[in-house]
Amino acid sequence: MKLIVSDLDGTLLNSEREISAKNAKTLLAAQAQGIEIAVATGRNYGNAKAVCARAGLKPHIICNNGSFVYDKHGARVAARMLDKQDILHAMEWLSARKYFYTLCTDQAMYILKASKDIICQEYKNAKQRIKNITEEDLCSEMEKFMTMDATMLVEDFAEVVNKEAAFGNISVITLDQDKLQQGRAYFSNYPGMTMTVAGNEIFEMIHNEASKGNALEQLTSHLGISLQDAMAIGDNYNDISMLRKAGISVAVGNAEEDVKKVCKYVSFTNELDGVAHIVQHVLGSVAG
Repeated sequence: MKLIVSDLDGTLLNSEREISAKNAKTLLAAQAQGIEIAVATGRNYGNAKAVCARAGLKPHIICNNGSFVYDKHGARVAARMLDKQDILHAMEWLSARKYFYTLCTDQAMYILKASKDIICQEYKNAKQRIKNITEEDLCSEMEKFMTMDATMLVEDFAEVVNKEAAFGNISVITLDQDKLQQGRAYFSNYPGMTMTVAGNEIFEMIHNEASKGNALEQLTSHLGISLQDAMAIGDNYNDISMLRKAGISVAVGNAEEDVKKVCKYVSFTNELDGVAHIVQHVLGSVAG
């Protein structure tokens, strides 16, 4: 085993969206043995780096769902960026239908200041269907989301698009099931981008050649490591491409059933430090 690569949300991160002490300790112990550590996430590089740094980790980072690959020293290894015209078309389509969406570069996630109201209205329209969450809880979660590391609130996306920036993905969140299905269907057939799913209320658009699997290939090639010597860990559909390419594939216990079906192992849930458990199991309790 020469490389361990883990998804972040729903996998390496707990419900507080942080890396637990046990997960961090185990990965650091593996790293001390000469094993390379990486994360693969839909988040941008700036955000992923900050989350890992708080846990004392300095991994290689696959970000924006495989659009960019950075080594542990902060150098960009590979990039698959969205075409600006495709971005403008997607923004026009989403805005006309009142979707909540973010525009992400490799360094930041941009959100319209007024867009929080869209999610709140969707909640009011769908609250009979949504269980176990109050409007107060939803507003609190949105506040956390909109103040995450490397997040920028803007008045107009045009000011962002007009800048020279590396656009990795457009991320959409909706509580409206009709809008969710309509959006996924539309962008599944859009020729300029690939649509990927990272959660029940989410869909994202990335470059046609971008995926966590392709990014994993680029990282292993850069490091001179065989894919067969890599272990990948994930929980959702956007992780499947890398899970299929890694020599050892692992789904955490809370993973989607379709994700578990393609994996060699199923570990504990993210809340029970599933990453630490499987790393210790496969590598012979590297954390002692």
